[in-house]
Amino acid sequence: RIDLEVLSVVAQQILTIQRAKSAKLTEFQFEGSTLPLKMMCNCFITMNPGYAGRSELPDNLKVLFRTVAMMVPDYAMIGEVMLLSSGYLEARPLSRKIVQTYKLCSEQLSAQDHYDYGMRAVMAVLRAAGNLKRSFPEEDENVLMLRSILDVNLPKFLSHDVPLFEGITSDLFPGVELPQADYCLLRETCQQHCDSANLQLTENLFIKITQLYEMIIVRHGLMIVGYSYGAKTSMYRTLAAALTEMKARGAKEEAVSCHVLNPKSITMGQLYGQFDPVTHEWSDGVLAVTYRGAAQQEKLHGISDRQWVLLDGPVDAIWIENMNTVLDDNKKLCLNSGEIIPLAETNRVIFEVEDLSVASPATVSRCGMIYIEPPYLLPSRLEPDKAAEAPVLKTWLQELPPPLDAHRDALAKLINAYVVPCTELLRLELTQPIVAPMPAVFANILRVLECYLFSLLPDPAAEPDAEKEEKVKSMLPKLVEPVFFVALFWGVGGLVDQPSRDKFDSFIRDKMKELGNKAGGLPPSGSVFDWHFDMEGVRWVTWNKTAPDYVVSPKTDFKADFNSLIIPTAASICYASLLDTLMSGNKHTVVIGPTGTAKSVTVSQYLTVGLPARYDP
Repeated sequence: RIDLEVLSVVAQQILTIQRAKSAKLTEFQFEGSTLPLKMMCNCFITMNPGYAGRSELPDNLKVLFRTVAMMVPDYAMIGEVMLLSSGYLEARPLSRKIVQTYKLCSEQLSAQDHYDYGMRAVMAVLRAAGNLKRSFPEEDENVLMLRSILDVNLPKFLSHDVPLFEGITSDLFPGVELPQADYCLLRETCQQHCDSANLQLTENLFIKITQLYEMIIVRHGLMIVGYSYGAKTSMYRTLAAALTEMKARGAKEEAVSCHVLNPKSITMGQLYGQFDPVTHEWSDGVLAVTYRGAAQQEKLHGISDRQWVLLDGPVDAIWIENMNTVLDDNKKLCLNSGEIIPLAETNRVIFEVEDLSVASPATVSRCGMIYIEPPYLLPSRLEPDKAAEAPVLKTWLQELPPPLDAHRDALAKLINAYVVPCTELLRLELTQPIVAPMPAVFANILRVLECYLFSLLPDPAAEPDAEKEEKVKSMLPKLVEPVFFVALFWGVGGLVDQPSRDKFDSFIRDKMKELGNKAGGLPPSGSVFDWHFDMEGVRWVTWNKTAPDYVVSPKTDFKADFNSLIIPTAASICYASLLDTLMSGNKHTVVIGPTGTAKSVTVSQYLTVGLPARYDP
């Protein structure tokens, strides 16, 4: 991780020290200064070369050291010694079971970037086993060991690996029944936070919260891994709020303070700190300041709260390698300025990442892993008629403001009937130029639906208009169904290419005919993508009729080049209107398509001419 030029200079400095030792000097010249020499001083390099982000040692440094190849240690013997020191009487058979568990896991389970079965994984189990032995000295040691293995390893496995892992542990610990952990107060405080934040505390989410809690006890560095819309952020926030509430109720817990930053949004120098190239003055980075503040809370301010430093962003070998000394047993952040900041006992370093495809094995082995899969938040493919009860959609429906909240049941009925069949068609038969994850598809439908429905609500900054509000309330029953179908057409059909849109068009029309939905009188001619729903007139019109007449300027006044003329077509009017709807609803928008389909022209035309008056073009 150190630059080659710096390593070369370090080699010269080490050579100076070694020559002074060979000459048995008591003092020697080092970089222009006279220093006393201790004959016991020595220098060691521990390294595992070949990872991305690591420099190869220069030759002038290599020749100063003798290479010693390390062998794989005897995990069973180390485990036996550690268990004996924790008070286990059956240390030898239990240590062998730990080693055998990891051996079988590496052979039978799928290969994932965040799986690790090395010495650090064994040490985490031993640490957890020691904690349980101290808490329950009279308990059966097989029960304690099985609980330790499950607590440390179960959180990181994908759903299809969990049954295999449980099969391995049941073979190694036959007949051992685990008592249920008492998390009544934790569940109660989690439920309280979820109710106030309008979240759904599903059984799967609570299991992941308890796994995170157990992992925090045995590891000081951990990673929450999983795709977007998996509730990673909601999970740690819920746990933090629950622990804080438990302390307020008198439980033996500490409140939690979270310090969140995105490591990839800034440069390495801004993250860790850097020397000014001109003045050579050191300036601290964001992570250094955050980490130091968290580590010194108790020492300087007498605050004994848990301090969680959360790094929410992609992990790569460039910046994460500098965290290795924090994540291993050293627990120290070493800065280029020479400052070393130790981690306090109450501190935890938590990474929130999508995957670890570019992280080195050194980083993966140092962290506890909690893997979260998004599907449990989404509607089940096996129960499409219960789609509105899925956490993501249920939360959205509960958040509807008045007067839209009166139409929750109608929206829920439409969601149950159409959302899962359409998303399954998208997954199995339609072609997407850029494949969207399934959680993003559901979010896409809800975003478009929000933009149309929320545009009917009165502006909070404007004067109340009772007449207008009454008019909207009377119109809503006629608008909910057609607007839902507009969101479904573009939330799903907007992601696919033209041949797939034709398939989607025939599928959705057949489905509507089967279920008897008329979508406010959607005309049978043309494609569903050819029609726009006019909410003021409560009718479907073609896109051409929504645009004002195009007037060409007289030739005498015309100064533009021919190739700058933009003639509106049905397609350009359609996309400009959709862009306007999404932008008016404050939604981020990605415009995709092959080269030459007027993506840039459509966006630039909207930004220069189509923006509302309150924005500067």
